[in-house]
Amino acid sequence: MRAGVSDGDLRAAVRVGRVVSLGSGTYALPDAEPEVVTAARLRGKLACCSAARRHGLDLLTQPVRPHVAVPRDHSTNTDEAVVHRVTLSGSGPVVPLLSALVGVLRCLTVVEAVVVLDSALRLRAVRVRSIDRCLRGPGSVEARRRLGLADARSGSVLETLLRLALREAGLPVECQVLVPGVGRVDLVVGGWLVVEVDGFEFHADRDSYRTDRRRGNVLAAGGFRLLRFSYEDVMFRRSDAVAQIVAVYLTGR
Repeated sequence: MRAGVSDGDLRAAVRVGRVVSLGSGTYALPDAEPEVVTAARLRGKLACCSAARRHGLDLLTQPVRPHVAVPRDHSTNTDEAVVHRVTLSGSGPVVPLLSALVGVLRCLTVVEAVVVLDSALRLRAVRVRSIDRCLRGPGSVEARRRLGLADARSGSVLETLLRLALREAGLPVECQVLVPGVGRVDLVVGGWLVVEVDGFEFHADRDSYRTDRRRGNVLAAGGFRLLRFSYEDVMFRRSDAVAQIVAVYLTGR
């Protein structure tokens, strides 16, 4: 309207399909992103994991339906989205990062939430104390417990998943440990069992292959044991990987 488009022009554009009416004075272009259109139709903003993805954070799984924050007094129920009723402020189609992380802590499973939080801390996009200050009201105790599981040192989603699984199994685990002569290793269990998680591209060239062998030899010379796991091991056979690590740890100890 500020650009000089009249009501008649807008209605004509809707009739011929150049613009889509979403109701309540909100319009979209036909190729607008579906999840943003859903949020606008509900007079809300993308929230929780949908917002976290918009802020560039890692997710364990992509949401089937967008997560949308709407005003607390909003009475609409819909199957189009997972609705979060909160106090909304500001402009734009996405809630701020802190609001998104609070939603993640309250809404997702423990593992899914910690994956997102580790990603935010790894990117230095937020501080733990800033998130903690935003946790108020019912559910805050559980949200803080989940927040306490996050670790800014985690180098990847795979490391986060394996770290959480090993701690769930009762093992003492540290991530991204600096070993003299080797550099940083993914995980160290009990101070002596090194666990490395390799993505698909890890041995993409001979230099990385040789580096891998050198690191393994230096670790062995320093009294460490080394176990290596692939992407598929962690994503699809995690319980088997954990069982193997537990067995080696208990035997070696």
